[in-house]
This record gives sequence, structure tokens and C-alpha cells, in this order.
Amino acid sequence: MPPSRKLLLVLFAEDSCRQNHALMYALDLHDKGHAVKLILEGAATKLVGTVQSAESRTGALLRQALDAGVLAGACGRASSGCASEDPTRKVADLAQAAGVPLLADLHGHASIEPFVREGYEIVVI
Repeated sequence: MPPSRKLLLVLFAEDSCRQNHALMYALDLHDKGHAVKLILEGAATKLVGTVQSAESRTGALLRQALDAGVLAGACGRASSGCASEDPTRKVADLAQAAGVPLLADLHGHASIEPFVREGYEIVVI
């Protein structure tokens, strides 16, 4: 068996097709023995609101990623609105209730440096 890879998927995509595929890719790679982490960034932080929804396919995938330890967290600044007045982007409280870590090591934003230091390859979706 070839050696496993270390991958960090950074999900910015706003459309559900890309979001679902990013989550499926992350879970598939994880299930096949690769070290995979996923960060929700930008508008994708709104996904946090779907974690506890039984009807949402994306929410179910996100819950699987969270339970499997694949979901590293969501950008703290983007989860708080990222200087936006869009109330749907203020998901920090939802993240806390769902157990999704808020990452804020880079001036309030998620930092990818710890993953780079640990040898993760970065994939941005």
C-alpha cells in the first residue's frame, strides 16, 4: 500500500455542489487512510448552520466530517461576518453549539501555517 498523504482542504465555495464534493472527497480520503483536515472559510462557514439538520445532505456530510475528526474548524473572522453586514454569515454561535471549533490564529482568521509545518498539502476549493 502506498504511503498516506496529508491534505488540508480549505473550502471557500458557496454552491452546494462544490461543498458536497469537498466533504465527500475529504471523507473518502480519510476513510482510505490519508490524513485529511478541512477548514471552512469565507461564505462556506454558513455550512455550520446545517450540521444539526437531518434533512440536509450537506449537513449530514459535515456532521460525518466533524465526528470523524476531519473538520478542523471554521474561520473565526468569517464565522463572525468578516466585516459584513450579512446576518447569515454570523454563525459563530451556531458553531459553538454544534461543536465546530473556530480557528483564529491569524489575526482572527484561520491560519494554514500549522498544517504546512506538519507537512500538509493545501487544496483550496
